[in-house]
Amino acid sequence: MTARVFFYITAGVLVAFALANYVASFRIHHPFVILAFLVAILALSFLIARSATAPLAQLASAADRLQHDIESAPIREGGPTEVRQAAAAFNAMQARIARDVRERTTMLAAITHDLQTPVTRLRLRMEKVTDEALRAKLVADLDVMRATIREGLDLATSLDAKQAPQPIDLDSMLESVVADACEGGHDATLAGQTRSFVLGSPNSVRRVLTNLLDNAIAYGRYARVECSTEAKRAAVCIRDGGPGIPEAQLENVFEPFVRIETSRSRETGGTGIGLTIARNIVTRMGGTITLRNHPEGGLEVRLELPTATIMAS
Repeated sequence: MTARVFFYITAGVLVAFALANYVASFRIHHPFVILAFLVAILALSFLIARSATAPLAQLASAADRLQHDIESAPIREGGPTEVRQAAAAFNAMQARIARDVRERTTMLAAITHDLQTPVTRLRLRMEKVTDEALRAKLVADLDVMRATIREGLDLATSLDAKQAPQPIDLDSMLESVVADACEGGHDATLAGQTRSFVLGSPNSVRRVLTNLLDNAIAYGRYARVECSTEAKRAAVCIRDGGPGIPEAQLENVFEPFVRIETSRSRETGGTGIGLTIARNIVTRMGGTITLRNHPEGGLEVRLELPTATIMAS
C-alpha cells in the first residue's frame, strides 16, 4: 500500500506541475481559472487520501463487528499487497477465535450434560440413607450441584451465537417480568416505554431481565425500572435501594463465578455467573450492560439494545 500511495502522490505532483505550466503558458490569471486549478488539486488530494484509508476503514469496521459477532463474514482480501496480507491475517485470527469459542462451548455443554446422569443416581441412592438429618444435608448439597450444572448449561447456551433471532416486543416483556415480581410479593415498579422491538431469543431476553430484577430485589430490597428509546437504542435502567458495589468491583462482577457477597451461600449469593450470562446474551444482541452507583444511593444497571425496524404501535 505504501508503494501505491507514493505512486498517487507522485502522479498528483506531476499533474499539478503540468497544470501550472499549462496555465502559465497562456498567461491566464483570471480568478476563476486559479480557483478551478485549486479545486482540481483538492479533489486529487481527496482521492489520494480516500484510496489510502479505505482499506484501513474496512479493517476497522470488521474489527468492530467481531466484538459482537465472531461468526460474521470474513472481509474481502483485495487491494494492495499489504492490505491483502492484513485482511488474510485478520480472517485467520477470526476463524481461530470462532473455533476456540465453539470448542469451549461444546466442551462445557458436554461436561454439564454428562454430569446430570450420575447426579440423578446419587439423588436416588440418598433416599436409602436412614439418618434423616444426614439425608437432608446430602440432598441439599446435591440440589446445589444440580442447580450449578443447570447454570453451566445456561452459560454454554449464552455463548452460542447460532440461535436465530426474532423480533421481541420489549415493553411487553418488561411488563411481564415486573408483573411476575409483583405477584411474588416483591416491590417492583415500571415507568416509561421503549415503543420498540429488539432482535433476539425471547427466553434469553427474559432471562436477562429476570436476573437483573432479581438481583435488585435480593440485594436492594426493591427494583425501580425505567425505560426509553434514545438514538435507535432501547434503554432500560434498573435501580435498587441497596448499598451499591465498590467502584473497583463494578466491572469484575461480570466475570464468571465472581461474587461480591462473601457468605458463599447460594441462598444469598448464587453461583456468580448470572451477570456473566446476561452480558454474553446482551453482547450477542449488539447491546451493552453497565453498572454504576447512583448518586442518590443504590446500584443502577443500564441495559441498552439496538432497536429493530419493526416499531410497536
